[in-house]
Amino acid sequence: MKTLGRYLAKEVALSTLSVLAALVMLWVFYDVLAELGSLKALNTTQVLILIAATIPGHLYELLPVAALIGTLFALAQLVSNSEYGVMRTSGVSVLQVAGVLLSVSLVVAGIVFVVGEYVVPRAEQLVMRVRAFSGARPMVARAFESGFWFKDGNTFINIGSVLPDGALKTVRVFQYSDATVLARTLIAEGASFQSGQQWVLDRVTETSFAPGGGVTVQLQPRMVWNTVLTPNMLSVLQIEPERLSISGLWEYIAHLRNNSQDSRRFEVALWGKFFYPLATCVLMLLAMPFAQIQQRASGIGTRIFVGILIGLVFIVCNRLFSYLALLHEWPPVLGAVLPGLIFLSAGAVMLYRLERR
Repeated sequence: MKTLGRYLAKEVALSTLSVLAALVMLWVFYDVLAELGSLKALNTTQVLILIAATIPGHLYELLPVAALIGTLFALAQLVSNSEYGVMRTSGVSVLQVAGVLLSVSLVVAGIVFVVGEYVVPRAEQLVMRVRAFSGARPMVARAFESGFWFKDGNTFINIGSVLPDGALKTVRVFQYSDATVLARTLIAEGASFQSGQQWVLDRVTETSFAPGGGVTVQLQPRMVWNTVLTPNMLSVLQIEPERLSISGLWEYIAHLRNNSQDSRRFEVALWGKFFYPLATCVLMLLAMPFAQIQQRASGIGTRIFVGILIGLVFIVCNRLFSYLALLHEWPPVLGAVLPGLIFLSAGAVMLYRLERR
């Protein structure tokens, strides 16, 4: 069984890699077509960086689907070549084949988790840095470890971070009367958008520098701040909750709870980050029943097509239950776990019935 297991695992892994490469190239091609207008404002290096930075996100989204299609293709090939029948007649049970697929799926699930937790958030930040203010805009933007810096005339603005709800955290404003003389600084713990080009700064320390050398410091709980920055301009700096890391989601959920705000949207995303990699195991096990169908009853293409439909239904249900958890105020963990449990139970029932035959 060890030799057969290694052979089966190798076939499934190679098919999954081939399908994944094809899907990623297809998605990158669609991205390039969708971004043709905005890519005109970038040079060749920026375009290449932008394309490369979108690949981790596609890997994270497509790996479970590629694992499903790759498993279906590998098993269908084994059936069409009568290799699967030889395995079964030599004493290999359905559960043993499922064990091999489960071991491969756990490796793929680990890769999905690592990519989603450590690679995708950084790649998304890189994408936003390339896209941010790439066209003809009235200001210049740069990203550093201290946050994003913006230059608007003689005013320099530092934003520590843009929260998913559009609020700003740690805002510093440096206004110069000319190229070398600092006139005023504003340091605020946070900011929220009001309307037009007005923001409200929270807990502000205002320092004014008089031409004669005098310094005036004022502390204000709230202050109206007029700037050309708007939420639409800052939207390129925000990352979707599903693309944040677990640590980033945990920190922001704690921030929302401390401020008595609704955190369910991000709690659902947090639990989804934990259970999304396990979807690979569910989808690969769902490919098992299709290998039992006789070749004369259904061709390879039909089996793969039906299997892909089931995979798409699973992905849609995964999203649907996340939204239902928000709408009906279900426990966030339920919206993330329920689709997997339903499909895993269905797969287990089908495998049990096949083993009984």
